[in-house]
Amino acid sequence: MKEQKIDTNNLIFKKAVAFVNQTNQNLFLTGKAGTGKTTFLKYIRENCYKKMAITAPTGVAAMNAGGTTLHALFWLPFGVFIENYELKWDDQDNNIYNKSRLFSTIKLTKQRRAILQEMEILVIDEVSMVRADTLDAIDVILKSVRRDMRPFGGVQVLFIGDLYQLPPVVREQEWQVLRDHYSSPFFFNAKVLRSTPMIKLELQHIYRQSDDKFISILNNIRNNQCTAQDLEELNAHYKEDFVPEKNEQFITLTSHNRLADQINQEELAKLHGKMHNVKAIVKDDFQQGAYPTEETLTLKLGAQVMFIKNDVGEDRKYFNGKIGVVKELNLDKHQVLVGFKDGSEDVEVRRETWENIKYKYNKGEDKIEEEVLGTFSQFPLRLAWAITIHKSQGLTFDKAIIDAGTSFAAGQVYVGLSRLTGLEGLVLRSKIAPHAIRTDFQVVDFMKHLVKEEEVDEILKNSQRAYLGQILLNSFRWTNLTEAVTELEQSLTDRNIDNKEGVVSFFYLLQQSLKTEEKVAHKFMQQLHQMLSDKDALDYHKICERTTSAVQWFLPKMEEELLKATEKHIEDWSIRKRTKKYIQEVKALLLDFKRKYEVLKHCLTIAEALTKEQVMDDLPMHVDVVKDESVKVSDDDPSEEKDTKQITLDMYQDGLDIAQIAAKRGMVEGTVYGHLIHFVGTEIEAEELIDLQKLDKIVEVLRANEGKSSSQIKIILGDAYSYPEIKIGQKVLETKV
Repeated sequence: MKEQKIDTNNLIFKKAVAFVNQTNQNLFLTGKAGTGKTTFLKYIRENCYKKMAITAPTGVAAMNAGGTTLHALFWLPFGVFIENYELKWDDQDNNIYNKSRLFSTIKLTKQRRAILQEMEILVIDEVSMVRADTLDAIDVILKSVRRDMRPFGGVQVLFIGDLYQLPPVVREQEWQVLRDHYSSPFFFNAKVLRSTPMIKLELQHIYRQSDDKFISILNNIRNNQCTAQDLEELNAHYKEDFVPEKNEQFITLTSHNRLADQINQEELAKLHGKMHNVKAIVKDDFQQGAYPTEETLTLKLGAQVMFIKNDVGEDRKYFNGKIGVVKELNLDKHQVLVGFKDGSEDVEVRRETWENIKYKYNKGEDKIEEEVLGTFSQFPLRLAWAITIHKSQGLTFDKAIIDAGTSFAAGQVYVGLSRLTGLEGLVLRSKIAPHAIRTDFQVVDFMKHLVKEEEVDEILKNSQRAYLGQILLNSFRWTNLTEAVTELEQSLTDRNIDNKEGVVSFFYLLQQSLKTEEKVAHKFMQQLHQMLSDKDALDYHKICERTTSAVQWFLPKMEEELLKATEKHIEDWSIRKRTKKYIQEVKALLLDFKRKYEVLKHCLTIAEALTKEQVMDDLPMHVDVVKDESVKVSDDDPSEEKDTKQITLDMYQDGLDIAQIAAKRGMVEGTVYGHLIHFVGTEIEAEELIDLQKLDKIVEVLRANEGKSSSQIKIILGDAYSYPEIKIGQKVLETKV
């Protein structure tokens, strides 16, 4: 993992990292604007060994977080979710989903199930915008897919966000349904969280502002304690007709898109010179609603622009939110030169590329990976005379004109004000009324229950030990192994595998061994659960002793009955014909056995750690994964992973004939022949595709008529011979050269 420097004096930051990496506790990490929530997410992404998926409620937020949307990961429909809602017969409830309708709507393919089953931590960024019913739908899906009735199916959830900023979007007709089930639409009112312990930590150190008076006012706004003096202090910056000097770079923050667009277009029109429309380069799958900036960027010399990305270069010449002026447009060289009025060095800007990703599970590597679905390439700039408060979230400005008189959402005034580094750069276009800054009382009440700083260490220590105990329990779950063996065994029924009787016999012995091991594992898990549940008399030495005995019983049995037996079976069947795909599947099974074997060995380390007074910071909480590059799990569309000829070969070696392959793949038989001919002499013997006497005749004619075309050879051979058969003969001659 990459090393990223953090503020070592920020104890809450460090404790939050420990909760993520060393416990299974659900964590809500919050903090005022500018306290480092984005930095924390980046650090976790690069320094967490757990299998992780990063999500956000909107496409743009997901893009900024480096993940995907909640709806894309869980295939959620857009509407209201009430688990036990009684659906009516008419059309009035079309956008209401109960548990049954939800599962009839979402498309949980094998690959999506694998992601949700393997995921260890789910990160939800900008959680202030996530609705309670959305969280409950996710909980129901995870419980079902993982067959685990713990909250979120046992997945750890990291919530990141500031509830004082943008709230969930709920239409009036949706709230008419939701209000009978939820006291507010905020995520913390989800049913799954009512009985789920969640650690709540708040990052305190403000990196954005250093103006103590301004920080105090912002805090009072957050806590519904804004005084008349605070308002007076803010409204002293009211200048209705303020026009910035040409050498000052102010940006106007508005509540609506149309107002921001109007200001930008009016200012752009004032500039002389040619207008340039720079179109983004969009490749493959990239939804318009998730575009990180305008598809068409309109620029002129002298235009005020803002960077919408941090500079990834070593010099860090610009940051997300830095404002400058277009000095040169060298679009033929794909360059825009931006200068700054603060004396900073000019920046030569080139196109940046944003990626639309989805997650997939790589079984060979045993990790959740990102797959790029599409890309969006554009200059990381936008016109910056004005921007909406919504789009300013996460940005920092030295000077801003705030027009919040038409503010329509709770938290918008706070978001706008908190973008600034200090009061000296603030100009108000309209005065702030008291009612415009009131925070939802349920948010204020929820935020009163943060973990006290003096309690964090004790909770962390207990959570670490509980997590170690949970790892022990999970290590003795045999369900995944038995299901994997059963699934493969059942798939063999209609397949044509050489010496099928031997295969059936192998799987019978395998299942008998697994049944015995699972029975013992289940019995031990019950004992272990009882020992771990006895909070008043936790005997970690006894737990260590019993775990060691259990591991010593399992390891030799697994080695003989699972590992060696499967390795021998692979060796014996690898030399048989048309078993390539079957062998790959058994190798995947062997990989599962090896990983379980390593997990059990790791239990000895964990059990010993539980006997120590203090859980070590450097304790390896995870097993170094056993990798096998020969094992691949195909995605929904196998053609995305493999060459199309390889897919045809796999189907052929799996027992399908040419006509069946053509029907399944929607191809003509000649194309299938062409694919298989590619492998003649390596994976396939020519005699498998053509009668030997025919082949000898074709080879004889080809040798006697060297240099002649296939059509000429066809005339010589006559109608009894086909073009694919001639190609087989040509391939045989090529392999003998």
